[in-house]
Amino acid sequence: MKKSSGEDELAAWLRVCLKAGRPGDRLPTMRDLMKRFGVAQRVVERVLKPEIAAGRLVSRRGAGVSIAEVVEKQTEYDADLLILYRLSESRLANTLLQELEQRLKARGIDILKLGYSSEDQAQAVMSRMGRFRCCLIQLHFETLPIRFLAALTAHADSIVLDGISATGIGLDAIGTNWREPLALAFRRLRGAGHSKIAYFTSGHPARQIAMARREYERLCAAEGLESWLLETDALPGGYRSSDLVDSLTAQREADGNLPFTALIAWGVVDGYMLDRALRDLEIVPGRDLSVVVLGSTDFPSEHLRRFDVCGNRNDEKIDLFERFVWSRVQGEGPPPQIHYLPVHFVEHGSVVDLTD
Repeated sequence: MKKSSGEDELAAWLRVCLKAGRPGDRLPTMRDLMKRFGVAQRVVERVLKPEIAAGRLVSRRGAGVSIAEVVEKQTEYDADLLILYRLSESRLANTLLQELEQRLKARGIDILKLGYSSEDQAQAVMSRMGRFRCCLIQLHFETLPIRFLAALTAHADSIVLDGISATGIGLDAIGTNWREPLALAFRRLRGAGHSKIAYFTSGHPARQIAMARREYERLCAAEGLESWLLETDALPGGYRSSDLVDSLTAQREADGNLPFTALIAWGVVDGYMLDRALRDLEIVPGRDLSVVVLGSTDFPSEHLRRFDVCGNRNDEKIDLFERFVWSRVQGEGPPPQIHYLPVHFVEHGSVVDLTD
């Protein structure tokens, strides 16, 4: 049956009404619509019927027809945020989570916190959980297996990662590209006249650790300098004083002196441990050996305000995490991306200027 012009006009008017109207707005009465568009009651009913069936219009006896209230399907969440962290000895990593948890709870975010020692253990616990708006995960330099990532995405609308070991896979990664502070520390030492620079670090295969080791070798090769790459089996934050003592002792020459004049140390985290190791070796930083620590410039226990330090600021890191976790919990923000922290250099007097 060919539609009448009045029916077409009514249908067009209704589309505009649905687009411009507000939930709860009432349509004119059946009689008014029939008179306005010059159509029969069955025509008005035919035009309104599909919109009522789709839930865009609501018809109530005695109340007429109105634009439906938009009710979005609600997802049940166990909490707003799941903080998932691999157990570690890093005081800095634990401090970050504690401070961030306090800030986010103060903003009204409901948090569930879970520490784990293996992915299998974490997945077993998560299998009994529901869904979260966001998951903040701290891997502490360990890998992020594909099956574990799949389990996380099954339980969280978005994922924020502490560190940049996993990138380009649809999550926010926040951290420092440690090649940058390493290169800056190296340049500062070169500018102070040092041509024999050692690098003490972890031998772990994690991406950011391995890339920093490679950057050190590249810097030495580019300037035709000998390299002294001193590696320990421990993860950053898990070093012992003996690790550094053993590494430096192995480098000592027959006369007891070290073959290098400067040392860049990354992953030490505990400045007291570094200080104790140097004292055990009877090395005075800033006199016998120039020392630059790569770490958090505003975390005094890392450098004791005694060692020159190059790296990120802990307060900037926490601010960035707070901002992005908050936005993800709210379902806002730009597409997931890598967020690199700014790099700073702070002098505390542990570097001797050999150019004088």
